[in-house]
Amino acid sequence: MKLLKRISSAILGLVSLFGLGSATAVNYNVDLTLGQTHTFNHLHTDTYDYSGTFTDTGTFELTNAGSVNVSIADNELTSVVDLLSVSAFTVYDSSSNALFTTSDLVNTVIPLSNLAAGVYTLQFVGDADGIFGAAYDVTVSAVPLPAAAWLFGTALIGFTIFSSRRSV
Repeated sequence: MKLLKRISSAILGLVSLFGLGSATAVNYNVDLTLGQTHTFNHLHTDTYDYSGTFTDTGTFELTNAGSVNVSIADNELTSVVDLLSVSAFTVYDSSSNALFTTSDLVNTVIPLSNLAAGVYTLQFVGDADGIFGAAYDVTVSAVPLPAAAWLFGTALIGFTIFSSRRSV
């Protein structure tokens, strides 16, 4: 009987330590600024357990048409234990049309090209598990025009000026 009490106490202790696995984390909805990193923090604190399943969203605005890179980096304490799983990533335009979707994308850079000016929403769905929870960083950065395009434009202007001088 004494052994049964010890076993049941150990099981209850483990369940309370690791949770039941069906917890729901806080869902974040933030404004993202181009070129700045935002941390989605699903870590445990003294007052709240932020782990479990989550659906985080971030919005950013393009004032001109262009391309951006979305960088997602895992902030786990160790790479041996998988504490964070971003299982789905979707990009929506201002009309709520899904422009891009993928899965299993932690520690990656996703290029989004030919975007029109407007507001875009990034949605991240996943699980932040483990004793301490997990966190991940998202950076949306504008993709600069390649140097070859500037060189081509300069050469085109030079040829135009040169040809107009010869025809006079």
